Amino acid sequence: MRPIRALALLALATVPLGCARDAAPDDLAAAEAGARAAIEAYVDAASALDLDSVGSFYSGSDDFQWLEQGVVRYESAQAARESFAGLAAMASSARLTLSDLTVTALGPDAAVATCHFVQEIGIDGGAGFSFSGAMTIVLRNEGGRWVFASGHTSSPPPGQGEAAAAPSEGRP
Repeated sequence: MRPIRALALLALATVPLGCARDAAPDDLAAAEAGARAAIEAYVDAASALDLDSVGSFYSGSDDFQWLEQGVVRYESAQAARESFAGLAAMASSARLTLSDLTVTALGPDAAVATCHFVQEIGIDGGAGFSFSGAMTIVLRNEGGRWVFASGHTSSPPPGQGEAAAAPSEGRP
């Protein structure tokens, strides 16, 4: 291992992530449950094309951002809401499915989630479309409500198809 990389890994290992080590186990369990419930409610809202509800899951803070394929796609909750509104306007149906969802509390008011997703969109009079891949969401508790502070999605490269994005076998 290169010396600079070893020092970077050592530095990262000593940085507290949301003070999880100082939080009570019950507080961490509650954070994980709250974040998971928020993600599940978001999935329901997105599948119902409920613009108002979907938009309420994005943090209104100045540091909100959402990345797709490694590029910052939305630099504000408003930009993410507008994109969803455009999708909802053209869609006749939607189904967002998550699998392999793992939620880890970083502290009593912060959590990170990872999963595989499949987004299916129906279009009246058209064939519709779908896309899938991996998703990471950073959530925080703002005013007693779990919201998305940041997120990232990525899909398999063209030619690798669904098999590359499919959930792994044997995982919960």
